[in-house]
Amino acid sequence: MLTLLGEKYDWVREQPYDACEFLALVDELTENNFYGRVHPLGKCLLDGQMTPDEMRFLATQEYYYYASTTWWNAFKLANSDTLSQQRLLHGPLLEELGTDVLEDSGTPAHAELFLQYCESLGLKRDEVLGATIVPSVVLAVTELLRIARERPQFEFIACSNLVIEKMRPAFYRKLLDTFSVNYTWVPTWGLKFYEVHATSDVGHSTLGRRLVASYLDSKRDQDAIMSAVLRSLCLRHVMYDGIFAAMKGKQSLRLKPWPNFPREPWPRPRQAAN
Repeated sequence: MLTLLGEKYDWVREQPYDACEFLALVDELTENNFYGRVHPLGKCLLDGQMTPDEMRFLATQEYYYYASTTWWNAFKLANSDTLSQQRLLHGPLLEELGTDVLEDSGTPAHAELFLQYCESLGLKRDEVLGATIVPSVVLAVTELLRIARERPQFEFIACSNLVIEKMRPAFYRKLLDTFSVNYTWVPTWGLKFYEVHATSDVGHSTLGRRLVASYLDSKRDQDAIMSAVLRSLCLRHVMYDGIFAAMKGKQSLRLKPWPNFPREPWPRPRQAAN
């Protein structure tokens, strides 16, 4: 069955939508097309139907996606238009980097929490960092980095906060329930990554909505925001299409990430900083 993304949005219209009407269109589009709800891989995971090997493979493919979030949040801060925006965005960046940089009792970087999850699945750190990835992961992660780096800040916030960070809390809460019932072989100490995002992303979504709302007076900017939302949804679907096909043995092409992936391979430090 064909699903036409964004068909309710009028690109030809000259006058901007009312802000509430526009955000309602974004919400409907996101809720109806979030990969965790509608993609076969998301459904399989949430229904508790994945084998341990499939979950390990999925984790190795998702690692570089989750490891990129510190750079995405850094670019939100760097591309801000005002000091007040930077101050609002400082907290989410610090959470991604890990509050343990400020206090010993703080939470580790979210990329580290995901590596802990991988360890709880039975994967060694070197196995995750040395894993090959499917082309769709390369395309999705590098394109998201490009949008974060090169496009106006409010576009990437729409791409991130209005789509993924809006939908993940409910998705991860359901996933945690699935772990407790269907994936009981995964120890609870490995689920901190999902527990953190099930709560913190609620605030991130609200913050993103507040920032994006300040750019809704122009139809041009509304078009840019809608385009960013559509690209965000498409990139995630493409990424999980490739992962799911490889998981089911339908796609054999892999890539070993270059140094500094998904950033450029040069310049890079002689020895990675701790």
